[in-house]
Amino acid sequence: MIWQRFRRPALAGLVVMGALASASAASAAITPSVSSPSTAAVTAGATGDLGLTLTFAPTGNDTPKDVTLNLPPGLLANATIDNGGCLQTADIETSTCQIGSGTVDAVLDGTIPVPTNVGFFLVPPPSPNDLAGLAVAAAGEQIGTTSPIVIRPSGDPDGVGVTIDLVLPNTLEGQTLSITEIDSTFTGLRFPTTCPSTPANVTIAANSYADPTVKSSQTPLSVTGCSSLSYQPKYSLTVARDAGDRVVKVATTITQGATEAPSSSIMLAFPSNVIAPSLSGLSNLCTTASTSGCTPVGSVTASSPLYPTPLTGNAYLTGQSTDISGLTLTLVFPPPFPLTLVGKVDLVNVTATFSGLPDIPLTNLGVTLNGGPNGLFASLCAPSSGTSTATLTDQNGDKTATDPAAFTVSGCPGKSSGNGGGSSGSSGSSGSGTNKAGKPKLTGVTLADLATGKPRLSFTATAGKDAPKLRSLTVSLPKGLTVVAKRVHGKRTVAVKLTGAKLKSATLSGGKLVITATKPASKLSVKLTALRESASLKTKAKAKKLKGLKLRVVMRNANGKQTTASAAVRLKS
Repeated sequence: MIWQRFRRPALAGLVVMGALASASAASAAITPSVSSPSTAAVTAGATGDLGLTLTFAPTGNDTPKDVTLNLPPGLLANATIDNGGCLQTADIETSTCQIGSGTVDAVLDGTIPVPTNVGFFLVPPPSPNDLAGLAVAAAGEQIGTTSPIVIRPSGDPDGVGVTIDLVLPNTLEGQTLSITEIDSTFTGLRFPTTCPSTPANVTIAANSYADPTVKSSQTPLSVTGCSSLSYQPKYSLTVARDAGDRVVKVATTITQGATEAPSSSIMLAFPSNVIAPSLSGLSNLCTTASTSGCTPVGSVTASSPLYPTPLTGNAYLTGQSTDISGLTLTLVFPPPFPLTLVGKVDLVNVTATFSGLPDIPLTNLGVTLNGGPNGLFASLCAPSSGTSTATLTDQNGDKTATDPAAFTVSGCPGKSSGNGGGSSGSSGSSGSGTNKAGKPKLTGVTLADLATGKPRLSFTATAGKDAPKLRSLTVSLPKGLTVVAKRVHGKRTVAVKLTGAKLKSATLSGGKLVITATKPASKLSVKLTALRESASLKTKAKAKKLKGLKLRVVMRNANGKQTTASAAVRLKS
């Protein structure tokens, strides 16, 4: 096959791969266009396949040079394949990290057709600011260099989404090369959760070696079924007063299921008789257009089922000192997710409202506002308890959820330090406060058959005394163990045996196993056999040199409150 000649000076292809090349320009031009072989609408929030065809219609011996592909907001790839392993080590020899296939059509020296079948693989990002890398391979060998996949930042005219920049070659072993068409099918994509009456577009922009003029084309991506998506966000918070003053540290958390519609707006309202703005917080006001050089007033974290590690960033109080009515709280995430979320702060009503949030699924969004002398909130502890309310709207704008979260300020004089409260009565105590809720426990952690290469893990999570029942468990495995997920009906699921309640779902999120029950239970026992062990772990198990293994589980109760517990692993042969 002629493709076997494509080695170092290679044809880089499809919508995810570009190879650098240099050569003389030909006298002609191209007319780029993009289309989807299927005109059927995709299902909102679903995981599925997408076909794209790029045609260039070159004249003479011209060929495309710089090609930019912009995917619409919400059309995302899953970077958690192999528990994020594809972003650590390139693997183009097995199907583990393969995310698509296609055909590249080209012509050599104006007469020789070169159709080539290729595969597309998720690989480590070429630079730290990239989301991931994409490699194209034929006959088990990578062709050209790795192409970056980047996330467009907040405020981009095309919205927060994926962009791929390609550079295609125009010669092969001294002969002119003209690329005419690139056909591709990508698997496991997550589709948007908005269904606008005018569909968003997949856009291609390209120039050629003979003509630097950039020409563009687009094809619509129709989305249906937004109203059928689940939307059940849960809100919780903790409030803790400083030991030496009245300033409080406030930590808010919003959790959702991995397949739910993300939020487009969030409004948090706080009871002004319990906590109120502290004027000392204005000392860290950031008045610059960017937050560079400003002092953070807190931090922000987020977990996505499409990315293997949690995202972390800073929170800034922004605005102008001459107009406190225009204060905002700005949450800044660095690349590879360059997101800037701005919330309007209402000091009179003690609310913060974030709108225009991107179409990225998040299972956990947490904002912590610092205490200390320059903290943003203070409490007189009279009263010391209240209810904060979150009002949230989904991406499509057709669902609104309101979730009240009861809390108690910990650290108030003469009161138990407690844990700062939880969601909707998560303390588990009566109105008089005479019953203190116990903490959930992690027991019976055993790991068997490591030496045989077929590890089995068991453990039990038990709700605390007088505390709400448990709804979900987020499991971080001991080092050397990974979860094996299988794709069922387009979704990556894990085989788990759960007793104490029926299993609702078992999925991977940020490289961790999230187990959710159909209804809360006092005790959840887990048996997990869908595991893979590292060679080092197996060798140590055979030599009986293993010790110090620990299991970490985050237990979330029916009211949304989360408690983290760790336990030593007992080994069984």
